[in-house]
Amino acid sequence: MAVASFEDLCAGFCEIVKVPLPVLKADDRGLVAFHVVLRDATVNLVHRPDKSPDHVFILFEFGPVGLNGPASLAELQALLDANFALLEVHTPVISRNPANGEAVMQCVYPLFEATPSGLYELIDKGIDQASQWRKDLSLRSPDGSDPTAAESSAQAMSNFSHQSMRA
Repeated sequence: MAVASFEDLCAGFCEIVKVPLPVLKADDRGLVAFHVVLRDATVNLVHRPDKSPDHVFILFEFGPVGLNGPASLAELQALLDANFALLEVHTPVISRNPANGEAVMQCVYPLFEATPSGLYELIDKGIDQASQWRKDLSLRSPDGSDPTAAESSAQAMSNFSHQSMRA
């Protein structure tokens, strides 16, 4: 059964993953958010009741990207290539958080159609994508010359997009 609020969704999700429910309250920007670390991946759940009351934003941290070294440009190109390959409705967006240099996959999830188990399934698949991204980038040569890593990640994210909006 779908939930009635962001708080209900988070409570059900936290029960499934066996983590304590944090205190959920709006920050000075009006965001209600918390994060969990599952399988070595940080996942943020964000609700903006003032701007988008019907949606939950899910952000998966993939790891540092484009920070320095010869592979930096190739890593950033991989982010752009992944976004380009996802020419579909409701696809995740791949970006770089300027505050910490992490690659982030951002998904939008309809709140009032959401269930805690559906959210868990979506997050589980997103964590798989984060793991695949890290694996693909680790396969690159130090000069970042392996273009197949970006293609592999982009295809995997396209598959994630098809599956995630049905969760």
